[in-house]
Amino acid sequence: MGEGTKHLKLIFTTDVHGNYFPYDFRHEHWGKGSLQRVHAFVASTVLEAPGNTILIDGGDMLQGEPTAYYFNNHCKNSRHRVAEICNYIGYDVAVIGNHDIEMGKSIFNKFTEECNYPILGANVIDTQTNEPYFQPYEVFYRQGLKIAIIGFITPAIPHWIPKKTWEGMRFEDIQESAARWIEIVKREESPDYIVGLMHSGMNEGIVTPEYKENATRETAENIEGFDLILYGHDHSSNIEEVTTKSGRMVPCVNPGCYAYSVAVIDVIFNMEEDRVANHETHCALHYIGTLHNQHATSFKKHFYRSFNEVKHFSTRKIGTFLNRVDVTEAYFGSSAYIDLIQSLQLKISKADLSFTAPLFFNAAIEAGDIKVSNLFDLYRFEDRLYTLLLTGQEIKDYLEMSYASWIQQMHSPTDTMLLISPMKSNPNRMGFKNFIFNFDSAAGIRYEVDVTKPEGEKVHIISMEDGRPFLPNETYTVAMTAYRANGGGELLTKGAGLSKEEIDSRIMCVSEYDIRHYLMDYIKEIGTIDPQPKNHWRFIPENWVSQAKEREYKILFGE
Repeated sequence: MGEGTKHLKLIFTTDVHGNYFPYDFRHEHWGKGSLQRVHAFVASTVLEAPGNTILIDGGDMLQGEPTAYYFNNHCKNSRHRVAEICNYIGYDVAVIGNHDIEMGKSIFNKFTEECNYPILGANVIDTQTNEPYFQPYEVFYRQGLKIAIIGFITPAIPHWIPKKTWEGMRFEDIQESAARWIEIVKREESPDYIVGLMHSGMNEGIVTPEYKENATRETAENIEGFDLILYGHDHSSNIEEVTTKSGRMVPCVNPGCYAYSVAVIDVIFNMEEDRVANHETHCALHYIGTLHNQHATSFKKHFYRSFNEVKHFSTRKIGTFLNRVDVTEAYFGSSAYIDLIQSLQLKISKADLSFTAPLFFNAAIEAGDIKVSNLFDLYRFEDRLYTLLLTGQEIKDYLEMSYASWIQQMHSPTDTMLLISPMKSNPNRMGFKNFIFNFDSAAGIRYEVDVTKPEGEKVHIISMEDGRPFLPNETYTVAMTAYRANGGGELLTKGAGLSKEEIDSRIMCVSEYDIRHYLMDYIKEIGTIDPQPKNHWRFIPENWVSQAKEREYKILFGE
């Protein structure tokens, strides 16, 4: 770099979500990105600039694909395969993600213990010791420079994930925790450069009186001391400079998800008398989706057996579907996709009702043999099933909020029915304005949703599905995911009007295994399934809805 300067290179990935190999195990073809290609990029980069690089990950490494599911649940007697992969690549530091914690203590503790680098989480507090549960920060020395990295995770976990999973932990507000740890690090370490490593999105997300999901922007603006913030969780690639209250510019960088791209941050330190006079930070995103070199080949050979184990697991036949199942039908009424999951949830829980929502924008499973891999298109997350007590009125209020999140009021047959808008990731395409995983419908009751009515007046519940009366003051057992039962999406809080404490008191039972596990057993048990919509609910008036569906299906899905 010339006299009087020193150079630091940071390489950052986040939200890999099981994309360890460049192969799509769900659809059985070669894919983009992956940790294999991260290794190909990192190894060649380090060879070009040895001794000044730090490799960093932003969390959510342990969940998302058949690979993660297999390594978490079917390799418990060996070292954690994902830790082995990350060690092989040479990660230097990471932060824990909410989906990592969701896997359970036995899994994430094993992973963190077997990684040859620290997993950070300054705002996760051990309730017994009142000290951080994870290491709060790490200090690195590069070319005589002292670099401090402090890690934080979204504090929303108690509202999304079963208590048993995070019991013994307390999650502090990121901004408050960052203010304290910045001062501790400055006082005890006197670093030349401070990096905030956050598993929390830039902004928006869910905001309640108890937590703020995405806090990167407000932390960058309000907490002095960070020279750089690396963040993830919201899956949106971004490079942006945020101005602090004192007028400093703090670069905030997110390479996006699934290891399609990596962020590379080059920091030039201008030195005067062996001290840092100032520094310049240059940020870039590098697409690595198709990268291949000798390092990728070495990775492939080293983990060849693990790759083949996952391939064998994911291609195992478990049953047969006589009809195609398409998630896109779920946005316009009762659908085979949703109703298959509803039937399963009612069977497992023996509850009166079931709530569930689409977990993919446009996934489909064709008629024919069903393999383990297909279940990852049917069910995305490792969610357990909860059974809660709700009154009839609370159920109606819950559904009113759900339908208001994806249906607007129509005043004529030519009005738009769905709440759609340009996608943030691709403004040229239309998507839903709100999160699809909050578009809950119900099974166990017969009802109509009137698209001509205003918010709060759309849902008319006719009866229980077997014809018995549905009563507002009656108490019913309701099956739902762990995410929903812990307040996720706010359908139980803002919708049904329950406090977090009240929700906890309504929990009757929790399933032993995740819903995908039961789905696998369900399909194996029946063998041949003819998925059909139950047609127990519908949008009305039907002629308006059919016209809207014809228009809006083409807008969303191009067909």
